[in-house]
Amino acid sequence: MTWLRPIDSWFADTVYVHQAVHRRYAHRLTGSAEEGEELVQEAYARLFALSDWASIGNPHAFTMRIIHNLAVERFRRAEVVHLDRGIALQSLDPADDAPRPDQIAAARAELRRVSHALDALPERCREAVHLRRIEGLPPREVAERMGIAVSTVEKHLVKGLRLLVERLALPDDSGAATQDTAWTRTARHDKN
Repeated sequence: MTWLRPIDSWFADTVYVHQAVHRRYAHRLTGSAEEGEELVQEAYARLFALSDWASIGNPHAFTMRIIHNLAVERFRRAEVVHLDRGIALQSLDPADDAPRPDQIAAARAELRRVSHALDALPERCREAVHLRRIEGLPPREVAERMGIAVSTVEKHLVKGLRLLVERLALPDDSGAATQDTAWTRTARHDKN
């Protein structure tokens, strides 16, 4: 029989594991270890007061935001305002680890272009590139799966990667030139 509630396990697994980061961040915001610790404890208390705690997608980022908001709230209520602390609060906005919408859209567009370029490869080259680069199999296993020699796998890889680089270097559908992507850099490195 366990005495832990579900929220206790959730807190320990997803929030408290980052407690050192929370304390450092709160200390930077307040300029005092004691005030920072108070912010962290208040943030944790607010988490435990939530009824829908299980629906929080990124508990660490959510906790960082609570700490930031508490620091701003304390700053606004302070009778004596230090200008340097106000600037620090603005500059120490918690970092959001999630990619921005424009980054997601660009990554999806690049993935579509690479997928189309892969589909345009000759069948054996596509199979070799897929097994080696996407599934991460060693050349010997790729050769076994394809029923060919390792040297033939290497030839298919070189040809497939060269064709991919050439295809991805062409302007995309919108007419804009493609940026130097991780795929093309990897392909150039393997070619050399």
